[in-house]
Amino acid sequence: MQKKIFDEYRKRIEQNPEKFSSDFRKIIRKMKQSNAKYKGKTVNFLYQPMFFDQEDVQNFQNICKRMMGIIQKCVEEYLQNPAFRKYFGFSNQMEELILIDPGYSCAAPIARLDIFYDGNYSFCELNGDGTSAMNEANTLERIFLESDIIRELQKTYRIYNFELFHSWLEALLQIYQEFGGTRKPNIAIVDFSGLGTSEEFKTFQTVFEKGGYTTVICDPREMKYKNGRLYFGKLPIDLVYRRAVNQEMEKRLHEVGDFIQAYKDRAVCVVGPFRSQIMHNKTFFSILSDENKTGFLNSEERQFITKHIPQTWQLNEKHCQLALDNKDAYVIKPKDFYGGKGVVCGLDCTEDEWKNQVAKAKEKDEFLLQEFCNFTQREMPVFQNGTFVFKPFKTTVGLFAYQGNFSGLYARVSEHNIIAGMERSISLPSLVAEEKGKHSKNRLAI
Repeated sequence: MQKKIFDEYRKRIEQNPEKFSSDFRKIIRKMKQSNAKYKGKTVNFLYQPMFFDQEDVQNFQNICKRMMGIIQKCVEEYLQNPAFRKYFGFSNQMEELILIDPGYSCAAPIARLDIFYDGNYSFCELNGDGTSAMNEANTLERIFLESDIIRELQKTYRIYNFELFHSWLEALLQIYQEFGGTRKPNIAIVDFSGLGTSEEFKTFQTVFEKGGYTTVICDPREMKYKNGRLYFGKLPIDLVYRRAVNQEMEKRLHEVGDFIQAYKDRAVCVVGPFRSQIMHNKTFFSILSDENKTGFLNSEERQFITKHIPQTWQLNEKHCQLALDNKDAYVIKPKDFYGGKGVVCGLDCTEDEWKNQVAKAKEKDEFLLQEFCNFTQREMPVFQNGTFVFKPFKTTVGLFAYQGNFSGLYARVSEHNIIAGMERSISLPSLVAEEKGKHSKNRLAI
């Protein structure tokens, strides 16, 4: 990562805190006026971008290519091998949905791979269905690119971000074409009312409509299947951008029968497919950790897994004892929650608390034990009493992958060991900086 520009950024703040306090207040005002909100509140952020360079971008491209290739192989094995399916423990209903052919080849058309990164890297988790945070990432980046401090740095550096909305529309249309769609599609952004990030949906809707595509935001329970087409009200839908996560869909299968039947009949192109559950469920890491279950992977893929994916196990009797004997080395994670719900870090517990958490997790049989791998930390400015104080924060970076290709970034930090959920993490803009005169072939933000 760009140590030089991080150092320059800090030096400027320390040399002129009054000037940049004023700059920070401007950013705060712009953020409050933006739609980067969660449950009505402006997302939490610091006066600090995460800076990356071209070597980092190349790393991210390679990471996405390798990991998405492994995911694709595992999905193909799941579809072909009933014995492999049993390792996941999905319900009959979910397995049936996963086995439906969505009409296109990519098993996870939109994903976010969360990693701990400082040049070296380790995976934290994989997000398939319901992948989010594009809006807060791009909004923060756009506003910071207009800030005084970044404008000063732009005298020396070319600084840009990755645009995440128009590029996703391009990917959606490519998938629709592969699906066999011929008419200009009417698009539905689909999630259950009250569960999704409505501000983000509205941003996608605006981009899609400016591109010339009629777009609605709707609840799958409100969609009707008749005469071979899926409708929202009187509008026939050709292309669905599904943000309703698999877990919530499974809970409400009896309420979304028309949507599911249209998907089964391939009467509508639904992006993303239910087979994204294979990589989204945290059991996936425990399966990848077991060579006996993944003999179809080659030696390079196995080396990649061993080096970069934390060891993960079902929390059974054997591994309970391992957890109890090495409290600070592990975290407990639920198999199928999102937003950091239910994650417990041994470092954050007393011995008695950890013992109780392990016992409860073992009893429910819905949890995994995973190596604790958050090795990344950086000092960042916190605005206190009218000035900046630099404090240590743990960091994580999300790599957005559209159609399996690296497409953008989402950075979060926390003073705590668990960096997840809007309540326990702080968002940062992700900016690529290269000294002027160097050429980049990567997509610039619009």
